Amino acid sequence: MIMKRNVEQKQTAMKRILLSALFVMAMLCRLQAQNAETHATVHAGETALETLLTEEQKQSVTHLTVTGTLLDEDYAFLRGGLLEQLDTLDLRDAEIDTIPAGALGAMELYLVLPKMIECIGDYAFKGVCEVTGNFPFLGICEYENTKPKFIITQNHPELFYVQNETTSLICSKDKETVFYFTYKAPMFADKELVIPDGTKIIGSSAYRGEHLYLENNIVLPKSLDSVGSYAFSNIFPEIKTEYAINKMYPNGCEYNIGSVICEAKTPPAFAKIGDGNFIGDFCNLYVPEESIEKYKTANGWKRFRDIKSLERLKGSSVSFSSAKSCVIISELPESYIMEFPRRVKDMALFDIQGRKFLCCSAIDVKFSIKKNLLLLPYTIAHIKYADGTNETVKLIP
Repeated sequence: MIMKRNVEQKQTAMKRILLSALFVMAMLCRLQAQNAETHATVHAGETALETLLTEEQKQSVTHLTVTGTLLDEDYAFLRGGLLEQLDTLDLRDAEIDTIPAGALGAMELYLVLPKMIECIGDYAFKGVCEVTGNFPFLGICEYENTKPKFIITQNHPELFYVQNETTSLICSKDKETVFYFTYKAPMFADKELVIPDGTKIIGSSAYRGEHLYLENNIVLPKSLDSVGSYAFSNIFPEIKTEYAINKMYPNGCEYNIGSVICEAKTPPAFAKIGDGNFIGDFCNLYVPEESIEKYKTANGWKRFRDIKSLERLKGSSVSFSSAKSCVIISELPESYIMEFPRRVKDMALFDIQGRKFLCCSAIDVKFSIKKNLLLLPYTIAHIKYADGTNETVKLIP
């Protein structure tokens, strides 16, 4: 009897083990089936991407891995909205060195870049971008005023990623090249944006699209050799004073833009001149006194409205900003009325990339400007007074 009972117990235990194993296998099969529905891998290039996915996959795939290459028609298919649920596009092993301008449009997704990537065109994508190889040349990278987030793949052999509560930075392992930088809200006020000492190269679009407070200064180290295309373009100050409900500028305000301070004795080279790297018409530039004349004739640097001695700045307790003024701006349905505190020599209007599009002279103390002359998202008005002082204000169409 005892032996029979033992046999029955063993058989029962074996049945339980078998049932458990069958249950686990069934769950694994189910998970694999679900994964097959949401994950897809295709080799594109010879055949259009659209034809490589089944109708079921087009409705269910959230993670798409592509090898081979992508044609123009493939990018058009991706940004056409037919894969609305897609959240990850993995191009890690794709044979792609350039992602063309506007490639993925307004698609907000996690993009894994190809290992062989070299260039990303203007407005190519929106979202998070993982760098697996060399950091690419960047065109105008923000989309709809939103700057994409770049991260690097784990244990990247060439790049170094630094992140804290307020900033993110990607640089070379030797920290001589800065490729990418961004703030996290809230912006830090009354501080300088200091490029790390030892930096020799600032990459294309590295600081593009960052918004500073008006008192912020940009400090470039003496080690700097070159500045990439668009590295500081579209970098504008935020007006600290809140608008009143009626959008009037309360009490008139000082809208002084901080200065650019470059400690390099030899003017760093610009990779591309005329790309709006700095808003030279708005900013003062402080450089070593012995190098002032070099900067006044150097491409890119000579755009600054005033180039002054860095030594005198460091030895002075006076703020870089000009004295406060009290321009009063009132809003009407179709225009702004600007009341100036003293006689105006001229006023120039600039778009957010620092390009002058209108200049007004012979301005009275009270001046009206039509809203339909202003550009979105806002226009910068730079005012030069007859006494040699100047002021900058932001106007919203």
